[in-house]
This record gives sequence, C-alpha cells and structure tokens, in this order.
Amino acid sequence: MAKIHVWVKENLKTIYNYLNNIVILIILIILFTAPTYLGLFRDGYFFMQDDLQAFRVQQMDKCFNDFQIPCRWIPDGGYGYGYPQFNYYPPFPYYLGVLFAKLGMQYIDSVKLLFILGYVLSAISFFILVKELLGKFPAFISALLYTYIPYKAVEVYVRGALSEFWAQIFFPLILLFIYKLIKTREGKFILYLGVSIALLATTHTLMTIIFAPFAIFWAVYWLLESKFTKDDLLNLLYSGFLAFGLSAYFMLPVAFERSLVHIESMLSGYFDYRAHFVSLYKLLLSTEWGYGSSGFPDEKLNLSIGIIQWIVGLGAIILAFFNRKKYKSEAVLTFLIFIFALLTLFMMHLKSSFIWSLLPFLWYMQFPWRFLALSIFLICLLSAYFLNFISGNKRYVIGIIIVIIAFLTTRNYFVPKEWYYGITDRDKFSGKSWQKQMTISIFDYLPKTAVLPPINEAPDLPEVLEGVVNFASYEKGSNFQKGKIVVEKDATIRLPIIDFAGMKLYVNGKEYDYINNDCRGQEFCYGLVTFRLPRGEHDILVKLGDTPVRKIGNIISLLSLFILFTYVYKFFSKDKK
Repeated sequence: MAKIHVWVKENLKTIYNYLNNIVILIILIILFTAPTYLGLFRDGYFFMQDDLQAFRVQQMDKCFNDFQIPCRWIPDGGYGYGYPQFNYYPPFPYYLGVLFAKLGMQYIDSVKLLFILGYVLSAISFFILVKELLGKFPAFISALLYTYIPYKAVEVYVRGALSEFWAQIFFPLILLFIYKLIKTREGKFILYLGVSIALLATTHTLMTIIFAPFAIFWAVYWLLESKFTKDDLLNLLYSGFLAFGLSAYFMLPVAFERSLVHIESMLSGYFDYRAHFVSLYKLLLSTEWGYGSSGFPDEKLNLSIGIIQWIVGLGAIILAFFNRKKYKSEAVLTFLIFIFALLTLFMMHLKSSFIWSLLPFLWYMQFPWRFLALSIFLICLLSAYFLNFISGNKRYVIGIIIVIIAFLTTRNYFVPKEWYYGITDRDKFSGKSWQKQMTISIFDYLPKTAVLPPINEAPDLPEVLEGVVNFASYEKGSNFQKGKIVVEKDATIRLPIIDFAGMKLYVNGKEYDYINNDCRGQEFCYGLVTFRLPRGEHDILVKLGDTPVRKIGNIISLLSLFILFTYVYKFFSKDKK
C-alpha cells in the first residue's frame, strides 16, 4: 500500500506540473469547450432569429470586391435599392467573415466559424485575464464557467447575435491591458489596450456603452491601488486616443449622421425596452429552455445568469468576508465587483424603469437584458475569486465539481432549434430565402429620403418615367450603378438606388444635378435618384461618396493605423537588437 501511495503521489505531481503549462491549459480549454460548438462542424446551416449574418458577410464581400473600404453601403439591402448598413452597424466581425470567404469558405461556413471562434476566444481571453490576476487554476475553471452559461447558448443558437457574442471576447482583454499598463507602465500595453477598445467599439456599440462604466471603475481601482502618477493617467489617455482614432471611421458617422436615417423602428413595437424587463425568477432560478422571443409570456427564452455561477459568485462574497484580513486587496475588489454585478441585475429588472425613463440613450439598448453580457462576465470573475480564497487540494476538487455541474445543467442548450442539411450559399442567396434577407429589418438605417421601405424588389434597370431610352449596358456595384444609355427622346430617368448623403451623379464624366422626390407610381416615396437627360448617348454613374464627417473619420483612422504600425515596427526592431 505504501508503494501505491508513493506512486499515486508522484504521478499526480507529474500531471499537475504538466497541466501547469499555459499552452497545455489553453489546449484543454479548446477541447473542454468543444461541446458548445462541435455541432457546427457539419454541412448546412441552422435556424437563428437574426438570420442576416451570412447576408452581411456576403454584402461586405461585395464591398471588398469593389474596393469600397471601409464598407458603408450594401447594394441588396432595402429590397435591392441599397442602404447604408455598415455606416451604422458595427462591421468588425464581418471583415473577418470576408477574410474567411476570400480563403475559399462559403459565407454560411464563415458565419459558423465566427461563432466557433467566439466560444474559443472568449474562453481563452477570460483565462488570460484571470491567470494574470489569480493564477492558472482559477483562470482555467472560471474560463469554462464563462462558457457553460445559458446566455452563451442563447446568443448563438437562439438569437444568432454574432456581434454581441463577439463583444465578450474583448471584455477580458480590455481589463487585462488596463491592469498590465498600470502595473508595468510598458508602452506596448498602450497599443494593446487601444486596439482592444477599438475592436469592441467596432464590434458592438451598445456593448461598449454597457461595459465602459466597469472598465473605468477597473482603471480607477488599479490606479489607486498602485499609487499612480501623472504618467499613468497619460498612458490610459493615450490608449483612449488610439482607440478613438482607430474606430473614428465608424464612430464619427454613428455619432453625427444618425439624423439621416430612420431609427424610429428601433425604439417602437417589439423593440420598446419597456416590454423586456426580466423577473428575478428568470434571472436567478429559471432552467427553462426554448427558442422563443423576449416579451411574449407564452414563449420560452432562457435569460438566466447561470444558477451555479451566481451561487459560486455569492460564495465569493462570503469567503471574501471571512478572509478579508488575509486577502485584504482581493476581498475589497471582490466586494466591488459584486456591487457592479448587482447593479447590472437591477438594470434588467422592472424596478429600474425610472432610470431608463430618465436616460433616453438607454432606450437604444432595446432589451434591458442586454446587460446579461456584463452580468455573466462579472459573475464568472467572482467565481475565480471564490476559488482563490480556497486553499489546498480542496480548491481543485471544488473547482472540478463546479465545472461538472455547469456542464451538466447547460449541455443540452448548445444545439440549434433546426438544422438545414445540405443548404449551400446558392440556396441561401436565392429564391424566397434571398427575398427574405433583402427585406428583414428593412426599416433599420433606411435613408430618410425614403418615407417608408420599398414594397417591391428593385428592378434590374432604371425606370423611364418620360421619353424613350435604350440601355446599351447597365451594372450595379456595391455602392454604385453605371451604364451606357441612348436617349431617343428627352427623358426622365429614375435609378433603382435610394438617395443618401454623399451620393453623386455623373453624366459623361461630369457631376450632374438630380432630385429624389419624383415618386410617381409609388404608393410611398422611396427617395430614388431621378434626373432628366436630353437626346443622345450618355455614360451615367451614380456613386456614394464620403461626407465631410466620413472623410474626417477615415483620415483619423488612417493616421492612427500609421501610428500603430510605426510603434509596432519600433517594438519589433528593438526586440531584434
């Protein structure tokens, strides 16, 4: 028996040393989170509520083919009349989707890969943050808890909320780089932090707003903890400037060009925030699972923060209280994180409605339960501190038990409602499916030159309202339309493209005047580019250009990229020496 005991002890030590390797732990995270995404490794596609993900990647690809970079206008939205989707909708995940498509993947497969990467990268980024703060084992366990949580299944397999899902990759990275920048004062973390904030801002605007207060608190806490100097404040400020600069191409139009498009549909009807507060039962205790929608009592939708996660989070507070003398700094931070977690829960409950009514910018959240993204992040961060307060081998036993419970209680959630076997891009972008994608959310970001959305698909050729015209050729691009036409009798021509700020018409190479309010034959005015031409042969081109706001944003982002690459080059050159 003594020999067996020695053998077990020696082998356990070997296993522990082996698992103590960071690379091995990251590989294990990828493997242990696999049940959440393995089902996506098959042909076909799956049902999701926001069934525009593949469409957005496909439209972004059309932008790239025409060198419309950054992409702002998509040609097939608005029932084929086009609209400025990516002038307002955060584009970053779709840029990655296009990269995968350029490597030969189908658009639907690139979307599946983005969801898979969302699971893997969010777990890894969470692991890296907690490892830096508390060590490898709490990091490993809490990263798995951050994965096996109901809302992570809801976002992919129910809502299909790609951008919001991807935003959660950057939460841990931003906190990590704030911490590292303050602790080390190394210039490279100015760059890492700035890039991380910019990626979050161009991935999901609302998640950026939700996360910002906690990120600011986190920076203030570590500044006070580290007895900061003016240089520390300047470093954080430089990161903020870099983040703004890198994202200016997108953030400036969002801030200053909202008045150009219809956004009222985003605040009314189903999207009225007042219909989507969540009860404490649903937040804390509900285990129901379904593929329904929020706001409908008869439909099931899990909006839980995870039962085992919040129990462990509460345990962190209890242990922090009893260990407040031994772990003073960790205990204080645990209490503060817990307070923030409670605030996020409060913001999802009906009792917080008075705050929502006082702050109109919150209405654009549409669903108060969007705060779940921050809630689950904070709760899982608390679970790491829970393990940190436990000493000895008990920590490992308890940690493993917690993960097993989390896995067993959520494993059946990570499956789609319906899988469409054999479907390809050709199927997705043709027939009724194509018609549906051109018209889903058709009112969102519709230029105000259109009174209401089009009710018929845009024609392939311009309409001749008066006169006689022959079209020798006509081509539609991502943000332009052009053609050669022969006018036999003075004509009024209406192009199948909605007018929008920055749109310009050229006839025979010269800028040409047009109107957008000749709406004859339309039940509602679509705001299409319309103009008169005399007899003769004409080359026409209509193209969306940049407004002053977009130009300024583009220039700022290009300069910021240049600065970023310059500093990266310097760092690499320094390392080589």
